[in-house]
Amino acid sequence: MDTPDSNSAEGLALASRIAPALLDQIGCGLLICDADAVLRYANRLATNELRGKRLLQVKGGQLCCIDSVSGDLAGAIRQAAEHDRRTLVHLEGHADRLVVTTLPLPAADSASDAHALVMIGRRQACTDLELELVAAHYGLTLAERKVLAGLLRDARPSEIADAHSVKLTTVRSHITSLRLKLGARTIEGLLLRAIEVPPMASAL
Repeated sequence: MDTPDSNSAEGLALASRIAPALLDQIGCGLLICDADAVLRYANRLATNELRGKRLLQVKGGQLCCIDSVSGDLAGAIRQAAEHDRRTLVHLEGHADRLVVTTLPLPAADSASDAHALVMIGRRQACTDLELELVAAHYGLTLAERKVLAGLLRDARPSEIADAHSVKLTTVRSHITSLRLKLGARTIEGLLLRAIEVPPMASAL
């Protein structure tokens, strides 16, 4: 069977037409900046993150951290755009944290400048949409879905029991059922099964 040529003229034209919609469907904030951190593009999730001004903002057209946030984002962006380096940056401040990566985006031609792709880490292991898809695929009950959601939020079984006013033994029974349905031997394995779903944004 022949492999489709994704770089054909037809394929590139299609990618160009659907690129904005495609990037908005990805469950990860994506931003494109030049070497001076001037923001050139932000997908929907990245735009929402910037509007919240929790750790990131656009000031004078430049992507930057809000005051008192630690992490050399500007330096990482420059390293990606000018030196082809990939960097993981931890941003922390105001009892909040975010992990971002900066990746080089080569220039389209010799007359163009290189840019950096800034990928914003996820604030939750699974979006609501991803969790719903997992629940539907594995045939989870509503109670099992709630327990899995709690585990994905790093809640202890006792905390999940308290939150839903059920006995701890009930939560443990649901965890056992979840492990059987998802084919995992441990809670850690259970969570790995859940986050195997490709990152996708909630419905527009």
